[in-house]
Amino acid sequence: MKTEFGVLGPLRVAVEGEEVDLDQPMLRRLLAVLLCQANSAVSAGALAEALWETSPPSSARKTLQLYVHRLRKKLGDPDRISHGPGGYRLVVESGECDADEMRRLVAQAHATVDPGLRAGLLRAALGLWRGAPLAEFADVPVVRTTADALTDRWLAVLAERVDVDLDLGRHDDLVPELTEVVARYPLLEGFRAQLMLALYRCGRQGDALATYHQAREVLRDELGIDPCDALCARYQEVLRADPALDLPARPGRPRPAQLPAAPRDFSGRTGELAELDAVVADGAGLVTISAIAGAAGVGKTALALRWAHLRRAEFPDGQLYVDLRGASTADPVDAAHALGEFLRALGVPAEHVPQDLESAAGLYRSLVADRRVLVLLDNAQNVDQVRPLLPGTSATVTLVTSRSRLAGLVAINGARRLLLAPLPAHESLDLLTTLLGVDRIAAEPEAAAAVAEACGHLPLALRIAAANLLDQPRRRLADFAADLTGNRLGVLAIAEDDQAAVRSVFALSYERLEPAARTLFRRLGLVPDLDATAEIAGVLDAGCGARSLDVLHDAHLLDCRTPGRYAFHDLIGLYAGERAEAEEDSRCRNAALDRLHAWYVGRLAAADRLLVPYRPTVVEAGPAPFDTALEALAWLDDEKSNLTALVRHAVATRRYEPAWQIPFLLSGYFEHRGTWLLGVTLLRHAVDAATALGGTDLECRTRAQFSIALVHSGRIAEAVLEQQRCLAIARETGNLQREAATLNNLGWMHHEQGDTAAALASYEASLALFTALDDRGYLAIVLQNAGDARSVLGDFAGAVAHHERSLAIAHEDDLVGQQGDSLLSLGQAHARAQRHDDAIRYFESALLPIAKTGNKMTEAMAHRELGLSLRAIGEPAADAFATAARLYHDTDDVHLAVAAYLDLSDAQAETGDLGAARHAFDSARRLHLRAPDPINVRRLAQVAAQLMAD
Repeated sequence: MKTEFGVLGPLRVAVEGEEVDLDQPMLRRLLAVLLCQANSAVSAGALAEALWETSPPSSARKTLQLYVHRLRKKLGDPDRISHGPGGYRLVVESGECDADEMRRLVAQAHATVDPGLRAGLLRAALGLWRGAPLAEFADVPVVRTTADALTDRWLAVLAERVDVDLDLGRHDDLVPELTEVVARYPLLEGFRAQLMLALYRCGRQGDALATYHQAREVLRDELGIDPCDALCARYQEVLRADPALDLPARPGRPRPAQLPAAPRDFSGRTGELAELDAVVADGAGLVTISAIAGAAGVGKTALALRWAHLRRAEFPDGQLYVDLRGASTADPVDAAHALGEFLRALGVPAEHVPQDLESAAGLYRSLVADRRVLVLLDNAQNVDQVRPLLPGTSATVTLVTSRSRLAGLVAINGARRLLLAPLPAHESLDLLTTLLGVDRIAAEPEAAAAVAEACGHLPLALRIAAANLLDQPRRRLADFAADLTGNRLGVLAIAEDDQAAVRSVFALSYERLEPAARTLFRRLGLVPDLDATAEIAGVLDAGCGARSLDVLHDAHLLDCRTPGRYAFHDLIGLYAGERAEAEEDSRCRNAALDRLHAWYVGRLAAADRLLVPYRPTVVEAGPAPFDTALEALAWLDDEKSNLTALVRHAVATRRYEPAWQIPFLLSGYFEHRGTWLLGVTLLRHAVDAATALGGTDLECRTRAQFSIALVHSGRIAEAVLEQQRCLAIARETGNLQREAATLNNLGWMHHEQGDTAAALASYEASLALFTALDDRGYLAIVLQNAGDARSVLGDFAGAVAHHERSLAIAHEDDLVGQQGDSLLSLGQAHARAQRHDDAIRYFESALLPIAKTGNKMTEAMAHRELGLSLRAIGEPAADAFATAARLYHDTDDVHLAVAAYLDLSDAQAETGDLGAARHAFDSARRLHLRAPDPINVRRLAQVAAQLMAD
């Protein structure tokens, strides 16, 4: 079991990557003391003195045993804290504590002769520091001693890293850092001396001398002493401008400095910059390459240049740069030409540059073999362009930016890949603020966020938007955001500059694609927000498949969200849709959409047959791709977002058939997964589409499903109106099957409103019609519903008779889902009659058929009902309630999940496990805050009062 202990700051511990919540102060105190003496025995007396200072209670030894027991449970390993003759011993393996990791990195830094690598390792060691070590335990002597030692160690490592950075010529970057350190530790003269040297090398001799005078004043005021000899010597060196203070040069070697200027307004990407630092500090392999790849406009070159300028002092032998023009309308730069330029920059006369590629590459590797050089290969088109430009040792670091993934560099040359995503929302706003100014963003913060969102958080798009807004200083951001909503690609361009347009940048990537990949790219743009799979690619274009998806992915025109599923960045998706409109006629586009809809509807109908087997067929199923309901549900989980996108697109384009078919065939999924809010939205579209098509039966079918979703969403009154409309249509048209189904639905809605007598009357009327129609599937359902109503009204014999008839039909017709539902209802009837032993037997029997259907809502209900009956007869019920809570949570039914967690809390409190009871209560309270409910408010207050009393 992987455990991480943190002492370089506030105490922290994590097990298998999950933070351990040490919510009891005494447990934290105990762990801190044991950590400070890790792998050594600590006597019970010493621990008691640390826990209770100088006055331990008489029960200290017994209480200490309890704390150790609880801490073992928190750490998840009973052997983590051992007990022997000498006392308690916390076992901490090598590498488990951040202080050990800091020592390891420092030792690794001391073992390297490369100053740049040493600086990176020391920087990584310092990066583990999170603040004053174990500050909350400053009153415990053994902890305070350890904390002081750790602080001294951190200061020593910091001073060492500053010395290395000074040797590397990073004085510009060190001045603000050392100024802050000196302000924090004014009595540490070593940092004063380093600051004086950094200031002097920056040409600030006067400031360096002032730093000495400030030190003398502080030392005299605070300690009554003069500066040490070393600081006085540094003062004299600065005063006389001693040449020994100058950064030593390396004579005889040209030091190229070819980096273009980094963007002055660069913003964000702190995580990516840190990752580049880590890659270079690691130095693994013969060559360290960061292949920075990503979609057009994502800011690859800006990031590479920003990092290169920040770290250029770590490469005292120079920096080489070439734009390989892999993403340009001009011809790409070949490797031979780039090598010639590099060799001349390194001091090779033009007449001595080898003409053949292999010889030039060999000379290049020889020249940089013992040098610390940074090489930036920008906009690489492919691996062949890059490989001859790679040095032979890791002293020289090569950064490669490309729209291609350059997988060969990763596989063969050991490249470290950094894939850039669009900026996070807050960094997008930071960039806009940098470009437009604080006042303009602060005046319209919501509009600024809308602009960033419309730009897809792409740096290029954000910069183009800002450039347009800077040209119109009085234009409101809200007006600009509104323009973007209507024509994003058109607005994200700068007049008279074809290169400064998002559309133009995307076009460069698109035009380099092979024909099959271009076709797939266009057709995937037909439906906004559609994820792509190999199957969908084949449906849209029979000649396309996995290979074309890989080509689009490799070109960063598609993102891989999960294995096998791809999606557009929204701006690239808009461009794909534009290309489809421009390059394909309406016949081809409509044919592709028809194939896509038919493929999805066929699969949905097959899934519907498994999830709702009793429902009459409304759409013919395609070839059955699923053997079980669970397989169908898994596919629907994966495809839910695509199906939602298809419905939105069908509604927008007035394709009414798929607009009603897809939501209708998803009804079983909504029921099994409890996603009723989505169901209300999509089924409303289905009703509108069915009404537009005409046909009363179709309208009734969709309204019926829509009303069911309304009930589950708490909008029962609206649902009753929908059902009454359906009942009127059914009676007007003489459709007995529809009338029976509607009466059953109305019965259920009356039941949900609390009018059980009206519900039973409606169920009995439905039952008579379904009996006459000999519709056995619906007959089983209505029998179960009528039985539920009878048991609520106290007619237990009648209820059991109805449920047993329903169960018999389910067995005879092999209706697995109905078997589970009927058994569950039988259990509920017996529970209401206080026959809990019989109820438990039925609930347990219901679990297997329910699990086979994958209906998590019904499964959760069965576990909760089982827990209630177990608790009623004094049997352990916590496991049943815990399972119910988890399942309700999975279906996102917050109200029922809260109720189940409260049931769990009550059950655990009754067994005396108050810690677990409070944990379950906290889970209920946190969930309740997401969706407050009056019933749960009262119950939360009751359980809280009971826990406080206990």
